[in-house]
This record gives sequence, C-alpha cells and structure tokens, in this order.
Amino acid sequence: MSTNYTLTVHGAGKEIGRSSFVLNAENEHILMDYGVKFTPEETAYPVPITKKLDAAILSHAHFDHSGFVPHLFVDNPTHLFTTKPTLELSKMLWADSMKIAAQEGETPAYDKAHIAAAETNTVGMHYRKPMDITPNARLEFFDAGHILGSAMSRIDIKNKSFVYSGDFMVAPMRLHNGADIKSIGKVDYLLMESTYGNRVHPDREKTISEFMAKIRETLDRGGHCIIAAFAIGRSQEILDILFEYGVDAPVFVDGMSRKATEIYHQFPQYNSKPKVVQRMLEQLNFVEHPGIRKQTLKQPCVVVTTAGMLEGGPIMFYLDKLHADERNSLLITGYQVQGTKGRTLLETGKIELDHGTVEPKLEIQRFDFSAHSGKDHLMHTIQTLSPEHLVLIHGDIKISGDFTAELKEQGYKVSNPGVGETVTL
Repeated sequence: MSTNYTLTVHGAGKEIGRSSFVLNAENEHILMDYGVKFTPEETAYPVPITKKLDAAILSHAHFDHSGFVPHLFVDNPTHLFTTKPTLELSKMLWADSMKIAAQEGETPAYDKAHIAAAETNTVGMHYRKPMDITPNARLEFFDAGHILGSAMSRIDIKNKSFVYSGDFMVAPMRLHNGADIKSIGKVDYLLMESTYGNRVHPDREKTISEFMAKIRETLDRGGHCIIAAFAIGRSQEILDILFEYGVDAPVFVDGMSRKATEIYHQFPQYNSKPKVVQRMLEQLNFVEHPGIRKQTLKQPCVVVTTAGMLEGGPIMFYLDKLHADERNSLLITGYQVQGTKGRTLLETGKIELDHGTVEPKLEIQRFDFSAHSGKDHLMHTIQTLSPEHLVLIHGDIKISGDFTAELKEQGYKVSNPGVGETVTL
C-alpha cells in the first residue's frame, strides 16, 4: 500500500513568482520548479529545501520557474528533468541574470560552474515519452502550450498519479497548439496554476485587430510605436502578427528576443510555424548595438523590445527618448506585477526614469496577450482530468482564495496552501 503523498510549497503559494514545490511519496522527494520573484524592494527566493532531493523537474524557462535552478547545484545537486528547448532558454536567462548582477554590483546566487553543473546533470525529455526518474516514480511530459518547450508533468508513483500543470494555455496561440490536456488521462492529484481563476480572456482575434489598429494609428500620425514584450514567447507571437498583417514602416527587435527566436528556430518541432520563425531571423532588423538603437528614432517605426515590466532593459532607452511626444505610443503586452514600474505607470500614468519621475505624454495601452489559461479553460482542465484532490497555486491570494471557495461549493476537494505549508494528499 502506498504511503501518503505530501506536497510542500516552497514558493508560489497564494502568490505569483518563485514557483517551487516538493512532492514526497514513497520516501522520495521530487522538486518541481525553482524560480525567483522580483519585486521593487528585493528578489524573493524559495523557502530553502532541507531534504535531499531524488529528482527535480523544470516545467519551462520563465524566470519565476527556472531562475534559481543553478543554485540547486550549489548545495543540493540532483538530476534535472526538462525538455531540451527549456534548458537552452533557461541557460540564456541564467547567463543574463549573472550579467545584470555584475552590472549592478551584486553577488549572483550562482556562478558559471553551477550553470555548467545544471546542464551536465540535465536529462532532456520529449513529450509523451515516459521515463523512470527515481526507483518509484515515472515521469511523462505533455505539451503545456505556454511557450517553447513548456511541459505539464504527470508523475506516477506505485498506484497513484500526480499532475503538475506549470504554466499552461489550453487555447491554441499563433506559434503553439495549446495544452495537450486530453492525452494526460484521469489523475488522482492535480497541482494547478490559478493565475486567471477570476476571469476569461478577451477574444484573441479581436485583441489582435485592436492592436494592429493602434500601431497603424501611431504610424499615421508620424509616431514611434514601442511594443513591450517578453523575450520568450510573446515577442515571437507579436512578430508573427506583424508579419501577417503588415505595417508600412520598419520593424526593429531589441533585447534578448533575437536569441530566444534563434532557440525557437533551433527546435522547429516544438512550435507550429517553423518557417515563419526562420523568416523572422532572415528579415527583421535586430538592434545589436546602441548605434542602431539611435537610428530607430530617425523615422516612424515599430520597435518590439524586452521590457522587464519597465524595471530595466532596452525599453528604458526608448521611454527616455520618446515619452514627451504624444504622437508616440507604448503598447504593453504582458502582465505587470504589483509594485513594478509597469504596473505603476498603468495605475497612475507616471513612471520613474533616470532623470526623475515623469508623466509621459505618449499614448499608453495594455493588450491581453496572456499565455495562461483563463478561468473557462482552468475549469475545462479540472473537469477533464477529474482529480480526487486539487491544489491551487501560482495565483494572487484573493483570486486563488475566491476560486478555491467557488470550487468547494461545486463539490471539489481543493487546497490553496501558502508558502511554507504542507498539504497531505
């Protein structure tokens, strides 16, 4: 007879950021994700893991899931199981975080040797190809539809099954087919993100239509259109939209998006439009040094740039130069964490730049291009997998709490643990 499963939340319990969970079953400890959470005040890390790990799983490369993984190889080394695209994207982000730490005079949480150790100890897996990862646990990945290489994890231990959703998107997006929920099968336990447990996303095609109209409106009045986009996933989707709909102006790409797009090209089987990705690399204007960045200001154009929630990165150059001209526009395409400059700008119309706080005259608009499942698709996932016990994580404390209460009223067994808490499954 199997021992009880327990799940300890080391991060992303009643919060978004620093995802980290340890599953304990048959006296084996399996880590799922090891991320960090950036706030204006500090960088928050997962609650330390004191038990020796038997295996670690990385769902995808976004830094709130992958950012602390090399630190495992400082004091708790183990085998890391992930997809090959996730490893390549993570290595890009890990190297960038070390570079930023050096620029800001901070001591990084790990060094090149730890990144190398993480790579050496990583086992690259494919979707729907089960693998024994411990003496008792078998792991199978399913496409999560979120970004390149993102995976939902099914863990079978003895006669029990457990699924960790990571971040997932049920609806197809432009470069991804949507989460492969139907192939997972019924499970006993489901650990699921609840980011949008309170609302349904707007119609994607309507959002794209409004987005393109705003770009053309900006260019028609002689302005620059700055598009703030995450380097991984969001930038490639935006570029695909620009290719399909077309704009009568140069399109520039700034920041880590080029490297991320190269990794998309490196793994064509993990995205639905490999030929379009190749075209991006061949035809787009990549900003490779400050001189090109200055050239973008000489004529109306579109700039797709990494944003860091307006906390840093190339976008700060464009905001500094363009904020005072009402012909220009800033289109924000990603979630802005509470307390960040991006969130403050949306809420107050003000932002802190190098020379002080300003109230930009350029037009500012946010578009919902989320790669997380909305409430309707979260419910679809619960109904499809039909778990005996559902654990909600990776959600704002109020949103996840309200969603938990609503699900309990519908008869589901639901837990919504906070950081540091352990749930008995």
